Amino acid sequence: MLPKQNRLKKRKEFGYIHKNGKRVHSEHLTLTYIESRFPIPKIGVVVSNKSGNAVVRNRIKRQLREILKQNINNLRSHQNIVLSAHPNISECDFSKLGAEINYLLKKGKRINE
Repeated sequence: MLPKQNRLKKRKEFGYIHKNGKRVHSEHLTLTYIESRFPIPKIGVVVSNKSGNAVVRNRIKRQLREILKQNINNLRSHQNIVLSAHPNISECDFSKLGAEINYLLKKGKRINE
């Protein structure tokens, strides 16, 4: 689970980031990001009903959060990130998800290298 200080919680925050943020796409994921005034990066995960039943969606969310938790120290400060899963994400395994998230973070320049 992500640390409490690094979580996006409110619907309003998610909506603002989706409306005003920049996007980077991969085969199974979309990364939406926006600059923030807070020094700590905040992260949210979205998995739609089209991805499967509740068990599948919750498994995907847990996997995505775990990968992001492992990368949290490499993220740049002053940013908010929403990671949205595409409906075909259930066919993707954990290692491929990790590779896709790293690709998106590097492509969007959201990671310190």
